[in-house]
Amino acid sequence: MKQQIQPTFREPRAAVIFRHTTACIRNSHHTDASFAQAVAETYMGIVAPAERVVDFHTGTDTDAIEKAQRANAQLIARFRNGTVKLPVDLEEAWVSAMPSPWGEECARELAQRYGFMGARLPELQPHSGMLNASRMSIEFGKTIGALAQVMADGIVDGRDVPALRRAQRDGMDLQAEVATILASIEGHLQSQTVGPTLVVAGGSSS
Repeated sequence: MKQQIQPTFREPRAAVIFRHTTACIRNSHHTDASFAQAVAETYMGIVAPAERVVDFHTGTDTDAIEKAQRANAQLIARFRNGTVKLPVDLEEAWVSAMPSPWGEECARELAQRYGFMGARLPELQPHSGMLNASRMSIEFGKTIGALAQVMADGIVDGRDVPALRRAQRDGMDLQAEVATILASIEGHLQSQTVGPTLVVAGGSSS
């Protein structure tokens, strides 16, 4: 008799996005209305008019703009409360509209659902190395904090499951940041085109 595979249910993809959205609005400068407008503007900025499946509203004068913003806020609210399913075409703009760190954390978690680390493509500007190191330090601290909570009583049992899951998630985020830094180092190494200095007799070089 063929063994039946037990289903493993996961949090819906849209629920992941909405969870990060709630954290973003709660802890950033955004309100429900301002975030909705950010999503609308991002979507209209990256999706060609003929390709859009969501009809966001725009205005040309003060009254029309205010009316459009209210309509957009209602539209986003309908997605968030489940009245309307979140369309795939809107996901990228939605996640991009979230400021750091919420947008990055959301994008990383979505990537991890496919088995990817969610590492960002490195920037090779002079200031990016310090920024990458700062992000790695933050994720390292979060991982250590979660592990410290697990090990506090010297026993690992069922009560530690939430902290273990948090440590796992933070550890994967740390792994992604390390991968970004390593890719940045590799990029800088490849960009160096100056050959080695040759020392010759008499102390001169060429």
